[in-house]
Order: sequence, then C-alpha cells, then structure tokens
Amino acid sequence: MRLVLSPSAIRDLQEISDYTLQTWGAEQEDRYLKGLWGKLAEIQSNPASCRLREDLAKGCRSARHEKHVIFFSIEGQTLEIIRILHGAMDFNRHLEDDDLPG
Repeated sequence: MRLVLSPSAIRDLQEISDYTLQTWGAEQEDRYLKGLWGKLAEIQSNPASCRLREDLAKGCRSARHEKHVIFFSIEGQTLEIIRILHGAMDFNRHLEDDDLPG
C-alpha cells in the first residue's frame, strides 16, 4: 500500500517538529518524529485495525500516537494521511471538507 501525505498533514508535521524543537530540544524532536513515522508505518501495514471515524466523514480512520491523532483514508491501494492533530484540538473544527474523504 502506497503512503501519501496531504499538504495539510505535511504542514502538521512541520508544526509538530518546530514546536517540539523549540519547547523540548533537538533530541526530543528527533525521538518524537521517529515515533510518528513508526506509527505511520504501522498504519500502512494494517490500516483496518485503526478506529473508523464515520462521525467525521465516510471512510475516515484515526490512530493515536502519544499526544497526536493521525487521520487517514484509504482509496484503492493508497493510504492518505489527512491530518495529524493534537489530541486536545476540536477535530471537527480543524478537519476541513477538502481534507476529508468522500
């Protein structure tokens, strides 16, 4: 299965990286991002094991990594990471219609 990151997900990763680096330092930033990429690999290998989020959009799924929630969809053999949001965020407010599947 091919992994694709939406432009919003790429921005999310950059913001997570910047915030973690500024707040916690380079070592923690490296550790956290490696963990996030590891979680993305887990999702890619078994996406059906992740929580279905029909409350947000048809076909939307999510998985948690520490303080963040990864939202994604599957279309054929492509797994698209839609957003990576902090768990305290209002998901409905931050997930735009253009980001969501369906």
